[in-house]
Formats: sequence, C-alpha cells, structure tokens
Amino acid sequence: MTRAGDLLRRVPFLAALTLTDRRALAAAANHRRFGRGEAIFHKDERGESLFIIEEGSVRIFLPSPQGADLTLAVLGAGDFFGEMALLDGGPRSASATALRETATLALGRADFTAVLQSRPQSAMAVLAAVAQRLREADEMAGDLAFLDVGGRVAKKLLELAAAHGVRRPEGTLLELPLTQEGLANMVGVTRESVNRHLSTLRRLGVIAREGRRFLIRDAEALRRYIGYSPK
Repeated sequence: MTRAGDLLRRVPFLAALTLTDRRALAAAANHRRFGRGEAIFHKDERGESLFIIEEGSVRIFLPSPQGADLTLAVLGAGDFFGEMALLDGGPRSASATALRETATLALGRADFTAVLQSRPQSAMAVLAAVAQRLREADEMAGDLAFLDVGGRVAKKLLELAAAHGVRRPEGTLLELPLTQEGLANMVGVTRESVNRHLSTLRRLGVIAREGRRFLIRDAEALRRYIGYSPK
C-alpha cells in the first residue's frame, strides 16, 4: 500500500472503505506542506478538504478578537482534521496552524462524497468520528466549568503526555515545543495564571523543563493536582 493509502487507513471513517476505494482516494489526494506558524485555514473560510498529518503538528483553535485564542486540540502525525468540511462543505468552525514544519495529505470533498454515496456502510463510521469530536468538545466545556485553573493545567499536561509523550527513565518528555502562553490558550486562562501553577509543579518536582519542552516527572502527583491545587 502507498504512503497515502496507509494514511487514509488511519482515519476511522476512511478505514471503513474498501481497499479499492481507498486507493482511488489516495490517488486523488494532494500532499501539502506548511511552515512553522503558517495558517492552514481560518475560521469561517469555506471548507473543501480533510487534512491528515503525515509529520509535524497542528494547532486547532478558536480565534478571539482580543487575541486570547482558545486552543481546542494539538494534533500530531496520523491525526486528521477538517472532517466537517467533507460532510457539509460549510465554513470552517475553527482555525488551524502548523506548530512546526508539517506535511499533510489533503482530501477533497468532491472525491470523498463520490465514494461515500456508493458505500453507505461507511456513513456510520463517519457519524462515529463526528460524535467523538463532539464528546471531546463537551469534555472541554466541562473542564472550563468545573475544574479550577490548576486542575485544567494538570489535566492538559497529562493529555499532551498521552498524545505526544516519549517515555524516559526520569519521566515522560512532551515531544512538542510548548510555551506558557500556548498552554494558557489550551486551558482558557491568562499566561500569568498558568505560570503560577507551573512554578508550583516545578517546585514540587512534578514537572521540569528541557528547553521549550516539558518533562512529566510524576504523573500520579499530576493526577492528584487535578483534584486539588493551591489558589
């Protein structure tokens, strides 16, 4: 199977297609590269493509007129985004930016709908993928409503470790450059608030910094911090 075909197979609702259909889509897909900080698309733009990340990382976020963006997700190799555009062709519901040099595979809506119309069994897989994204949005809303700032910071670090972490003898290193401002955008608070809790976690030996990367030294202590954190 080609590299493009293998990438399509990682997307749940595309994996439900036959090998022949995936090969046809892979042949129609386009490889696109984005530099660090380059916009992939903007909120409210008309959407016509699904993107699958070959390498690199992408930030999905809601822009704010005041500049305090809310990061919805940080995605890495094998992840996909922009799937809503394949379903309705409507405007983008969020913005996407490459966090570093990123290679993607872009699949157009017209090619996808042509296959989907002939393969109704993949429709359930499409709905399942959309439902999962809705569950993630609901969980984020719950975190904003019920967790304090320290709890949100701790939970986000654990989530990033699960998705982008590399195990080391001394802990888990986040293979993702992350600034305090970037983390603040992920949890919906000010950089100053995040800095205060990060300082506490470093003082307790729960986390450390290696350049722009975080090292999770004690994941269990971080889990306890979700339930209780100093004000």
